[in-house]
Amino acid sequence: MYLKVFVFLSEQQEVAKGGGVMTTCTNRSSGSRPALLTSKIRRYEDRYSDKYVHLYLYLFYVLLVAGVGAQHSVTLSSQSLCAVTGSTVKISCKYTTPDSSSVREREWIHSSDGEERVLSSTEGGVSVRTEQNECELTVRDVRLSDSGVYNFRFRTSSSDWISASSGVQLTVTDLKITVSDTEGGGKQLTCSSTCTLPDHPTYIWYKNRQPISNRYNRWLYVHDSTVDAGSYSCAVRGYEKLRSPAVCVFNQSSCWSVSYSTQTICTLIGSSVDIHGYYTFPRLTVTKSVWFIKKQSGAEPVDVREDEEYQGRVQNRQSSQNDCSMIITDLREGDAQTYRFRFYTDDPGGKYTGRPGVTLSVTDLKITVSCWSEQTVTLICSSTCTLPNNPTYIWYKNRQSESHCRSASCSVAVVSGVVNYSCAVEGHESLLSPPVYSPRNTRAVLVPSGERVEGESVTLSCSSDADPPVLSYSWFKQRAAADTPLTTGQNYSITNISSQHSELYYCTAHNQLGHHSSTPVHLDVKRKQL
Repeated sequence: MYLKVFVFLSEQQEVAKGGGVMTTCTNRSSGSRPALLTSKIRRYEDRYSDKYVHLYLYLFYVLLVAGVGAQHSVTLSSQSLCAVTGSTVKISCKYTTPDSSSVREREWIHSSDGEERVLSSTEGGVSVRTEQNECELTVRDVRLSDSGVYNFRFRTSSSDWISASSGVQLTVTDLKITVSDTEGGGKQLTCSSTCTLPDHPTYIWYKNRQPISNRYNRWLYVHDSTVDAGSYSCAVRGYEKLRSPAVCVFNQSSCWSVSYSTQTICTLIGSSVDIHGYYTFPRLTVTKSVWFIKKQSGAEPVDVREDEEYQGRVQNRQSSQNDCSMIITDLREGDAQTYRFRFYTDDPGGKYTGRPGVTLSVTDLKITVSCWSEQTVTLICSSTCTLPNNPTYIWYKNRQSESHCRSASCSVAVVSGVVNYSCAVEGHESLLSPPVYSPRNTRAVLVPSGERVEGESVTLSCSSDADPPVLSYSWFKQRAAADTPLTTGQNYSITNISSQHSELYYCTAHNQLGHHSSTPVHLDVKRKQL
């Protein structure tokens, strides 16, 4: 493999066969100094015309020239994205640097309305991943406020911040239905967004909260004012729970409704939850709306915000006329309830409750042992309900992240010594499960304590702290050459002891994660006084 270089010879320049030619190569890559490469070429072809000589540079020079142009850079996967409110957005990128070990800081930034902020995995719904030269940002449950420009940047020990010249413009859009008249008294319904959704999406239409079959584009035509009367909403396939606000078509009196984006939610203790709902009503004015969990007989329901258990943790949010959403922060086990939305209008009889409501399940994480052998054990990070969106799990060994485990199960090695494991869900890394650990604080004691005399009996007892609990105990006599196994069980008893039993004894506690030994205890047997 070689590089062909053409050298122009002036009319006064002569080249003798077997002679030499001086060639100069200049590299002017952006951000680097021109590189001057000079080489004497000892071989050329004795064939040329129009004053050109055909010369050959070996691969060595190709590599040398290429190396001069190595640069810092950030390459983003796209320039613009459009996403539906409530969906999940992933932005990936790659970055290059001559020496990856010199990178000292990496971060994603969000710019909107002239303000810039650094994104962190400690934020709810945001996860940041950087591995080797790849970088990925995930934003879950996006809101209109998440619109803006996203960019990745890094800096090295010898450079300032380096980023892509322009970031990724994310536009978050609601779905909205517009209604227009058609010839013959029909209606055209259009499911629209403020930006162009990717991949030519398929649209799903709903009438009175039930899907309409065989209608999959963004337009829906209805003609019969009797059969087709009702409330309509739309969604994008893959995000069926993220529906547009409903609109009333033909018969306004049929349009009392409350629809929820989902009827069941599972989330973690300590996290936040956003419960979405949309409601429709005839041409009246809404005067009051509440979310509630308790309804007293013969009385109007009480707003959950007035409940002592929810003080300071509930916020109602309305991003559009038909939107009814509620955020509960710092979730507790007692928040596992069914939540319903009720609204009132300026018509004395115009009030409506959305049933059956949204059932919220609140769970913590727990690690269980699935199976084990002498060398390995499989751990499962489980919850009491099914967490949404097939989450990525983060595993920790002695509080350090285990990068090879990213799912709900993790296989680890059985160890000698103390080790502990905990798990979390990506995006909620601060909400760790209680740890499981190998035996620790293992201790051997003599029962009863004090001196022993020949002919008496003695019991050695072993204790240890472990989760999962200790499976078995083993006893050993410590010897200089090799320790002698004695027996298994939490207690080791010796009857009719003699001076030959004056030795060092220790125990080892075992569970599925490993084993741990106690400090040896000395059994001192005194001769019996005559």
